[in-house]
Amino acid sequence: MDELNIITRQAPGYASIDNFDELKSYLAVQLENYKNLAYTEDDLKIAKADKATLNKLKKALDERRKEIKKIYMEPYLAVEAQIKELTAMIDEPLAEIKAFTDRMEEVRKAAKRDEIKLFYDSISAPLGELSDPLFDSESFFDKKWLNASTKTKVWQDAVREKIAQAAADLSTIQQTGGRNTPALIDRYMESMDMAATTAYQKSLQQTEAAVQKEVEAVEDEDKVTGYKVLKLLGTRQQMAQIMNQIELLGMDYEELEDGMPGELQELTELDFDSFVAFDIETTGTFGAANGDSEAEITEIGAVKVVNGQVVSREDWLCNPGRKIVPRIARLTHITDAMVENEPPVSEIIRRFADFIGDLPLVGHNIKNSDLHYITRAAKRTGVRMENAFFDTYHYAKQFQKAQGWDNVKLETLSRIFDIEQQSAHRAWCDAEANVGVYFKLKELGDKND
Repeated sequence: MDELNIITRQAPGYASIDNFDELKSYLAVQLENYKNLAYTEDDLKIAKADKATLNKLKKALDERRKEIKKIYMEPYLAVEAQIKELTAMIDEPLAEIKAFTDRMEEVRKAAKRDEIKLFYDSISAPLGELSDPLFDSESFFDKKWLNASTKTKVWQDAVREKIAQAAADLSTIQQTGGRNTPALIDRYMESMDMAATTAYQKSLQQTEAAVQKEVEAVEDEDKVTGYKVLKLLGTRQQMAQIMNQIELLGMDYEELEDGMPGELQELTELDFDSFVAFDIETTGTFGAANGDSEAEITEIGAVKVVNGQVVSREDWLCNPGRKIVPRIARLTHITDAMVENEPPVSEIIRRFADFIGDLPLVGHNIKNSDLHYITRAAKRTGVRMENAFFDTYHYAKQFQKAQGWDNVKLETLSRIFDIEQQSAHRAWCDAEANVGVYFKLKELGDKND
């Protein structure tokens, strides 16, 4: 078979094989010899020769295709390279401008969110202490309100409507929820769906009824009472469980002696410059009355200060052994997946005890919250912790009225004292901020002496 001569032509927006019909006719004639072939075993050499001939022809066509493609593509590739070089010149200033406009958009959105919050605060009095939690919930705030195209009247009307609805719903929950009210409010905050909250309330009531039925079933019909004097040895948690069981059984008791370990010593004067500032995050809980277990630690952040200087920092995530309440996960950004493969609380509490040694502990509102979880974890792990502690929250309260502070939350004091918080509601960040707050409060205390 003779070599094929392929004649091509190219112009902008156009490319063709000028002798395509001629080539097609030529191939049709040549390939006619290969139609309806019936080889036998004796024709193997002929079949192999025919195969080689056709493969050679096919290869020749493909090689010619590649040559033509290369010839036709070279001008385009040269132009493409030049275009890329030109666009690269534009990309550098464009990236800077885009970064700037993105930052300005975030600033605009932050300013608008502040504007919405200011308006919200001015009309949210019917919500009482639930005002801030509702505003922070994902179910309340509509991100479309932050769009530049959303008119003021539109988002203000929406805010008014949501506040009115929430105030009515929360009032109903508070009037009818009984001891389940906190759990029902938490559930309502997740979706602002009263129907879902009502269904949840019914399930809680059914659970309570079943528990009460079991308690009544085991009550002794013999009403004659007596007493026994026992000396029970156990941990604080075990004692609390026993006392809870006694109360559930409806038994009267008299506490004759308390031999449990003493509480940690509280310091009230800022006369020390070496300490460990710490903060924790927990799973949260729906409450024992709703069949949920107590909250557990998910994170401990600690900053060691010696002679007024930060010398080391630690942050430990730990597996709490239970699910994190969704509302708490949204607040702290700590999820079940993040702590799933972390060490248990018992191991982290040992590391924390080693880190603090015998230094005083400093924290914000730790007296009413954090120390409960720390000491509980330490005792059930067998770690003895007898460090003194200082609570900056309670110390700051004495200055609140004179300084005109709205509140003495850690975020508020950090803002007042110009202390940066990169990630509020994370233990490591709050512990770091607490160091600065401690020394600012110490300066304030010195001025008022």
